[in-house]
Amino acid sequence: MTLPTWNTISIVKVDAKPSGLWTLAVEYVPPSRLLRLRVVDKDESQKTVGKEWNRSQGTTCGPDGDQESTTKTGILCSTASVGALIAKLGGSTADVPDSTPGTTSPYTGKKVFPVGSFCIVAVTIAADAGPLFLTINDTPDAFNLHSGALYVEISVAPI
Repeated sequence: MTLPTWNTISIVKVDAKPSGLWTLAVEYVPPSRLLRLRVVDKDESQKTVGKEWNRSQGTTCGPDGDQESTTKTGILCSTASVGALIAKLGGSTADVPDSTPGTTSPYTGKKVFPVGSFCIVAVTIAADAGPLFLTINDTPDAFNLHSGALYVEISVAPI
């Protein structure tokens, strides 16, 4: 078995309360790449940072989200816990799920996935390539209650 040769692109600060709903992390991730995302405890200048953020005052959670919350309706990514770190390939900083009745995919043309504290995802085809965005998983109307940030190391490797 051959292990991937990782090339770290950057360490990105992901605010729990971004100016849009999503933080642009990488302008373009090309196809035929593995993408590794992991929450780190040092920022880009090697200063120690926390690994938790706040969904509301007094409600703190880490990148894997609030395991006790059962909320699934209206959150950005229904396959991740509320408060978890999630990612999206494609789209914009303002994307919200399409809730039109009969819609088969809430993010047509975009790949939305849970990250948590560590994730590797394959970007195999051109349709999955595009800008990489990160955010906290919650309902769009709850973002005004958020505070804090996570730092995410982003690395790529050829497939």
